[in-house]
Amino acid sequence: MILKEQQQLRKIQKGDIASFEALFHHYYNGLCGYSTRLVGMKEVAEEVVQDVFFNIWKNRETLRIRQSIQSYLYRAAYNNSMMYLRKMRREYFMEDLSRPEPSVDAPDPSQVIQLDEVSNLISQTLESLPERCREIFRMNRQEGLKYREIAQKLSISEKTVEANMGKALKALRNSMERYEQE
Repeated sequence: MILKEQQQLRKIQKGDIASFEALFHHYYNGLCGYSTRLVGMKEVAEEVVQDVFFNIWKNRETLRIRQSIQSYLYRAAYNNSMMYLRKMRREYFMEDLSRPEPSVDAPDPSQVIQLDEVSNLISQTLESLPERCREIFRMNRQEGLKYREIAQKLSISEKTVEANMGKALKALRNSMERYEQE
């Protein structure tokens, strides 16, 4: 620590408010910017930095700084920022634990039957498609492949893939329309 910093620190320890204010004004904006990058919110960062200076003033008589004042202040701002983030994480976790689990109602038997019927209808419709059309539909919808990837794997054009997907989707749409009319 340089001599000037040591003198300023001794004055603060003796209660010299002017020295403390000079320290505050010299470092406040830089510490706020640093803390904002850590906590992500300017208002919280300002509180964190104000706490740093409050603690310095409150503990001024017993304050022992071995490195530079700047290093001490930035380390204190870092520590306070991390304490804030840990506190927020803990509160979020506790809030999540206290939130009641959504109740899971047993499905309505008629919905189960209807879902089963629709599932069977889809299976029957897909089985009625030509094998190549069914394979292309499965590769797209179940494996998540893009038209280009399917075309490469099957050594066909993307237009052929597109036409077969159109045929499969049209067949499914027609089956669902007939089902809804019943």
